[in-house]
Amino acid sequence: MNGRLQQSYGCWPSSLTAESVSLDSGDMNFLRKDSSGVCFINSVNGEKDQQAVWHLSSTGELNRLTPVGFNVRSRVHEYGGVPYCVHGNTLWFCNLADQTIYRQELCNDRRPLPGVLVEAKPLTPVEPSLAGKLRYADFLIDPNFNRLICVREDHRPSDPKNFDANSVINSLVSIDLDTGGEGEILYAGSDFVSSPRLSPDGKTLVWQTWSHPNMPWDNTEIRLANFDAEGKLTNIRQIHQPRNGSLIQPQFGKTGQLYFIADWSDWWNLYRVSADELEATCKAESIHPMEADFAPPQWLLGHRNYCVLDDGSMLVSFTQDSQWKLGLLRNTSGETWKMQNIVDGYGQIENICSNAETLFFSAATANQENAIHRLQLEGNTKSTSLSIERIALSGDPEADTSEFSSAKTISFKTENGELAYGNFYPPCSSQYTGLVDSLPPLIVSIHGGPTSCAKTSLNLKLQFWTNRGFAVIDVNHRGSTGFGRKFRQSLYPNWGLFDLQDIEFAVRHLINEGLVDPEKVAIRGGSAGGYSVMAALSKSNLFAAGASYYGISDLEVLTQGTHKFESRYLDQLIGPYPEAREIYLARSPIYNIDKITAPLLLLQGSEDKVVPPDQAEGICTKLKQKGVDVRYISFEGEGHGFRQLQNQVLALETELSFYQETLKLSSSQ
Repeated sequence: MNGRLQQSYGCWPSSLTAESVSLDSGDMNFLRKDSSGVCFINSVNGEKDQQAVWHLSSTGELNRLTPVGFNVRSRVHEYGGVPYCVHGNTLWFCNLADQTIYRQELCNDRRPLPGVLVEAKPLTPVEPSLAGKLRYADFLIDPNFNRLICVREDHRPSDPKNFDANSVINSLVSIDLDTGGEGEILYAGSDFVSSPRLSPDGKTLVWQTWSHPNMPWDNTEIRLANFDAEGKLTNIRQIHQPRNGSLIQPQFGKTGQLYFIADWSDWWNLYRVSADELEATCKAESIHPMEADFAPPQWLLGHRNYCVLDDGSMLVSFTQDSQWKLGLLRNTSGETWKMQNIVDGYGQIENICSNAETLFFSAATANQENAIHRLQLEGNTKSTSLSIERIALSGDPEADTSEFSSAKTISFKTENGELAYGNFYPPCSSQYTGLVDSLPPLIVSIHGGPTSCAKTSLNLKLQFWTNRGFAVIDVNHRGSTGFGRKFRQSLYPNWGLFDLQDIEFAVRHLINEGLVDPEKVAIRGGSAGGYSVMAALSKSNLFAAGASYYGISDLEVLTQGTHKFESRYLDQLIGPYPEAREIYLARSPIYNIDKITAPLLLLQGSEDKVVPPDQAEGICTKLKQKGVDVRYISFEGEGHGFRQLQNQVLALETELSFYQETLKLSSSQ
């Protein structure tokens, strides 16, 4: 026993409190190079409901740039995107409450100006009638025309009495840096736009577009145009596409080549269009094809998973077998690209950017939370001497890894012999072990999206469970990302079928291996994962309890009650509505109430615009009428995902008590 005390699984005392695992100082995002270091978005004091722009200097000094009283977050697509940019000694950022863009002057070294009250002045309108109706993200500065170019989402309804999510207008706009205003439309020829980027000479703009029913991981286009004398777009054209695909993350190289990521080969790989081709047929060439995804799905605007260096080499991140790796690509002969593997073993790598000879990225491993990493190239990119420094912003001492459960990535066959995947975490504690002749209860964790993935990076909220004696399986069912386009799209139009099959097969695999107690299996998930929770309870008797965070119970109602970004997503996942209405009803948990007998916990934000509260309220009412043990907590002021610390803590503690009660877990020794 190695001196460990015997205690019932699921009841082990733990130092990982609900509060400590909910603090989120490692959630930095949207790294952007700066003249003296790197800027990024991070929470204030670890609380997700307060975010600011921060600056990390080349010497490691950390300063908050945005003043107290501002919360930096965009609501474009509801999920948001990069909400700021820095040019020279000026910062522009989007404030959450009113979605106004503000301008703020900075000092040269990015330290707070001594003795001066920091001011942020509005660039876009601040009229109360417009608050939240004009939303901005994905900023860049166009110095040639003294303007800010960005994505704008216009929620001013054409008919206030009959608001339709699809009346929202997404466009590229330009905003004069001197006079401000709501923005002049540059392009509005598609349902969605993102990723505006300027060529090195400032004469060409590139951006990404897509239209319903596609999502950005389905079929998109990359367009580019020149500017006329007045700064308007001219000669609009698009990258040649040999087949449909998801084209994402365009950016220019130093000498005018255009780079982007596309999944034409089934994998999100890198491509390049020469400067000459950009003025001709716009045909792209592949760069070092691999059976790996070089990007995650574009739920947020502003991902950067690669960086083009001054000499044409590229720092890239890619994922294989649920692990992220960092590599350096060099063009050695004009045609052949060679990959130098720098480091692997990451659970995630994002936000790659460069500043002179220093490169920055954010990354997390199985034993370390997300942090900024600084990579130094010694001499030039031909050198094999590379050094990586991890910069943990919280300043906390290294965690005791003996309390962390390590993921074992598994694959298993599902229906029709197809493979699905999962990350299995056994219970882990340095002080406790389970009772003799007992097996641990299992928590089945289902990611959202459903086009997301289960990562192997350290997740303290997952360790909250394993450190108390639960086993956890984090499932990558068909439709998850990181396994290529074919696997991702195999869920079309089979959502509510294939994902549930894969979840059940994952559980049975663990039961057959003798790793978990078959009588004590709970399932949890949020958003699309919350739908899977309720659908699984209605389709299988494997589960003794379920916890749904802002999940979907009525697919038909969702077609009429969600936001524009996902308003046609179900066309792909299930089928066009209303033609496929009978399928919508058949796969909706609320219409399968008679098959749900296991206890259900529902946790919902009152201000959720993605999955409105009526989804939880409707199924709660019907289950109560049937006499099923159902519990519902509504969190005031929360949207799609809980950000207030006290609400995250309450949700997690409630969920723990719920499992201990419904799975009949006793603390007897």
